[in-house]
Amino acid sequence: MQYGVLCLLPPAAMLIFALKTKKSFEALIFGTLIAYLIMYKAAFIGPWCDLLLSEISNADNQYILLLCGLFGGFIFLLREAKGTLGFSNLLSRFCKNERITMMMSVFLGIIIFVDDYLNIMTVGTCMKDVCDKRKVPRQALAYIIDSTGAPVCALIPFSTWVVFYSGVFIQEPGILNMGFSTGMSVYLKVLPYMFYPMTALLVVVLFACKLMPKLGKMKDAYTDLEKKEQTPEHPKMHNAPSVDIAMAGMSVDYPPENTNPGNILDFLIPIGILIGVTVATQDMMQAIILALASCMILYLPRKKMTFTRYVELFFAGFADILPVLAILLASFMIKTACGEMGLSEYVINLCVPYMNAKTLAAIIFVVIAVLTFVTSSFWGIEAVAVSIVVPLAIALDANVLLALGAVVSGGVFGSHACFYSDATVLSSATCEIDNMSHAVSQFPYVLISAALAVSGFLICGIFAL
Repeated sequence: MQYGVLCLLPPAAMLIFALKTKKSFEALIFGTLIAYLIMYKAAFIGPWCDLLLSEISNADNQYILLLCGLFGGFIFLLREAKGTLGFSNLLSRFCKNERITMMMSVFLGIIIFVDDYLNIMTVGTCMKDVCDKRKVPRQALAYIIDSTGAPVCALIPFSTWVVFYSGVFIQEPGILNMGFSTGMSVYLKVLPYMFYPMTALLVVVLFACKLMPKLGKMKDAYTDLEKKEQTPEHPKMHNAPSVDIAMAGMSVDYPPENTNPGNILDFLIPIGILIGVTVATQDMMQAIILALASCMILYLPRKKMTFTRYVELFFAGFADILPVLAILLASFMIKTACGEMGLSEYVINLCVPYMNAKTLAAIIFVVIAVLTFVTSSFWGIEAVAVSIVVPLAIALDANVLLALGAVVSGGVFGSHACFYSDATVLSSATCEIDNMSHAVSQFPYVLISAALAVSGFLICGIFAL
């Protein structure tokens, strides 16, 4: 069934709710309820409950939720063993000031390019204590790791993003007719036209070098830090119901502040296993489980902790990440609800009459960016868009590779900018700050990057580059 302009109502209501209340989880649930009220009217409760159950039982969703939960336990173990403190102390010798600290964060974000989840959670864990010492707000760190997550994964052709897009590109008949034999060969040709990942990386480098001014809420974050209104602990605020560990039958405290320098190997060995296994197997689940096992082998014989303490800390860390999992689950629900209403198809078809060879790529980027921003659906929307964009570009005699670059760029924008995308939620969670605080503070820089990308697509379209 087609819902026409009504399909715009749920994401619009959700965004207004989020901006007004600064609540991510509640806004997402509100959006799904509006969508199902439109689709099912008074009988919406039953289908909405079915949606909740289907998203919980979805194997891909379970994978993401379990992965994030396991990483929460992993971080607690690293803290208790004083591994993060040892690594922080080492980096502090090189990161003498704010600029070097932020550039180090950018550098780490670039070299860990295999997967955006791995990138965000690893770099955030490595750098947040160093940033505290060098008076870098957690909002700035969250922006840096978010900007070197999906953008870097899209630009370096050895990541999970590349595997996905290569598979989508080569399935399109119009691409095969252009003489390409593999999806990777297509991706490498599209790479020079991925303007948003390039501009996002450029802007964050300028920001880290202090050549980009502090804007909006980011400026406020620096002001608050100077006034000492933020404590070094940065209380966890994930915009979701807090988890009372004691109520869950556990009496575990957060790992206490460490008074000795710690051993850097207690950090590097588990993190090295996490990264190495991910690179070798392309399976982060296997990697995080082996990293957790390495913590047990490394810490228990040396009496860093008892087995009981190991288990308690793991569950405490898992419970600590539950508010993040709630936001992710709600984002899966709104993604499905918008898909059932046909939001992507409606918006794309609405814009098709206004496209021509010169403006095609710029309009595609804007449309895909808006769709991914409001739905938090990235790869799903791109898979649909490619089957529409390629024939349209051929019919208009436009540059097909430029159009595909716009599709990928729009998806990267959504992953980076969406208030409740997995990348945004994980960036704020890893940095232990409020999700909306991170999303709003980075948004001016996101818009600058997007404006530069649109300019690139227009120039290439007009001059047939």
